[in-house]
Amino acid sequence: MKRLLVALIGQPNVGKSTLFNAITRGHVIVTNWPGTTVEKHEATVTYGDHEVVVVDLPGVYGLTYSTLEEKISRDFILKDKPDLVIVLVDSLALERTMYLAIEVLELTGKAVVAVTKVDEAHSKGIHINYELLEKALGAPVIPVSAVKGLGLRELLNSVVRYAEVENKLLLVNYGELNTFIESLTSILQEANIKLNYPHRWAAIKYLEGDPEVTKQLEALGKDLYERLKGIREEAIKRSGQDLAALMSRKRFEFVESIVRGAVIRKCIQTRREGRLLRVFYNPYLAPLVSLALLISIFVTVFVVNTGYPLTALFESMGLHQASMWLSEHSLFSMMERALEALSRGIYSIAGYTTISRFLVEAVLGGVSVILLFTPLILLVLVVIGMLEDSGLMPRIAVGLHALAQKVGLSGHALLPITLSFGCNVPGILATRATPNEVERVRLVMLLSFIPCQARLIILLAIASSLGGFAGVALLPLAYVVSFTVLIMINWVLYKLAERLGEAITPEILLELPPVHKPIFKVVWWYAWFHLKHFLVKAGMVILAANAVAWFFVNANHSLRLTGSVNESLAATASRSISVLLVPLGVVGDNAWIVAYALLMGFIAKELFLTTLISATGTTTVKEAFSVLQLTPASIVAMAVFVSLYVPCLATMVTMYSETKSFKLVLKSVLLINVTAYFTSLLVYSILNYIV
Repeated sequence: MKRLLVALIGQPNVGKSTLFNAITRGHVIVTNWPGTTVEKHEATVTYGDHEVVVVDLPGVYGLTYSTLEEKISRDFILKDKPDLVIVLVDSLALERTMYLAIEVLELTGKAVVAVTKVDEAHSKGIHINYELLEKALGAPVIPVSAVKGLGLRELLNSVVRYAEVENKLLLVNYGELNTFIESLTSILQEANIKLNYPHRWAAIKYLEGDPEVTKQLEALGKDLYERLKGIREEAIKRSGQDLAALMSRKRFEFVESIVRGAVIRKCIQTRREGRLLRVFYNPYLAPLVSLALLISIFVTVFVVNTGYPLTALFESMGLHQASMWLSEHSLFSMMERALEALSRGIYSIAGYTTISRFLVEAVLGGVSVILLFTPLILLVLVVIGMLEDSGLMPRIAVGLHALAQKVGLSGHALLPITLSFGCNVPGILATRATPNEVERVRLVMLLSFIPCQARLIILLAIASSLGGFAGVALLPLAYVVSFTVLIMINWVLYKLAERLGEAITPEILLELPPVHKPIFKVVWWYAWFHLKHFLVKAGMVILAANAVAWFFVNANHSLRLTGSVNESLAATASRSISVLLVPLGVVGDNAWIVAYALLMGFIAKELFLTTLISATGTTTVKEAFSVLQLTPASIVAMAVFVSLYVPCLATMVTMYSETKSFKLVLKSVLLINVTAYFTSLLVYSILNYIV
């Protein structure tokens, strides 16, 4: 087990002691700092395969060495050399408390900034963009609430992750003093002087008149020190003021510039909530109102992106032209046509060569997968950002909590489940805000049961090919089955954990900020933060996997390119597993094509449709099913299987990144596939019996 030494430092009243106790759970050793009467609090925490020793440094306002507490804190960082320094900043007083963080980040690159009391910030109208803070400070920034237990897991993860990383030192712009700082730094570097701290930091502290640094520089030799002294005297003469005060002012100006760009404050008047908002606290009306609100929002989002379910409604009313117009002018269809035009353009310029095929099918194919689903994910994130910032989302979570509690979940599960309608990747990432670790792991395991946008497109295409009542009923059936499976398996896992004494009764702990009009900039921060994570995590995986899949589809046993998919490595692998599809009514010489399409769906779900069409040599899904000689019962069973089976590769990668357990991911995949198989088999058997 690896041992890590971590220092916890912050100004008085930033919540340092509360955070220290929350991390260490009260297992604290109290002694005195050597040679003083100042108490030293130290605790050891086991986290994963690391033994983390956390030392609570005295509360200080800076590192100027002017008080005993400052001397203790600074000496510990310089002499004990902790693996990481966690410097605390109060979200309710960023301008004042970030000053210490600036000093620490100038001193060491092995630091993480923890922004405390974030649960109170939103309710007071304070909105913080932590990514912008991180970028400006050049160090990881973790929002935490020791009282609510928020962000503690992420903070400990950052300790393990960044203990081995040393970031660049923070460079504060000291204006007219920059020239003198650089001159002093150059002299120390050229003289190859070895100090316990960075040369630039020594130069800054010497200009400030720090007694300890001055004493150490005097010991370097008379000639060298006279050169340093001359530069300091020239700086005093040029500035005409106290250098320590001037540099302190420059730091505060630096802090203000950061806060100005990364923080929005909105004056929110706390008023008595009206009857409409009190509905969310009614045990009978709250679940109904919350569900109705969410469903109406997502129906609107789906209509804008795909046209469904309005297209189905128009079709049932005989308004075929209106349905076709809406479908053709949806965001998804317009983007699909644009990408198809780009593919044709590449072929017309480069010809139908191996290189052009690779560019279109592997590279552009992977990019297309990402681009086609970005609009829906962005729309979902914008809507959730508006609900979150306005204060409605916490109330919806409270309204649904009693209902969720009956199946072993809490209101905290609302956000991950909601995000999963767009894509399972951001949904899994959102489980970080779930304080109950057991519930969070269950959500990570089971969220892929929720049909994402890709599966919605597949279900729409299959429903369209079926037509009639079966086509109309397919989509609702798939969603009902998916949610029933999610609820049942979660309930079973919850009861098993309860029997083993590992389950905790799901409770909800949320700050209910005053309801207000959402701020556009804050909503954009929220949407972009989550969208960027999707593009980075899912995008890179899809691009790489699509390129690998292209090779398997186009290479034969001799690892040479082949013009026939029947001779490819993918086809051979598909034939070996197609026997599993026989109970679902998928039989015949072409059964391997369905297995092949399912394998491709593992890379990205929407590849299931394109693979079916291309491998059968048809132009529509309906024609592909005809070639495969699938019955309506087999088609419906296959639709159910596709909506449930193994999550895409990007989702699996995200599952591992959130749990750091291959074993858990493999168990989840096995559970999901077995459930999907037997559920679709049950559906097929029932339909065969009815028909």
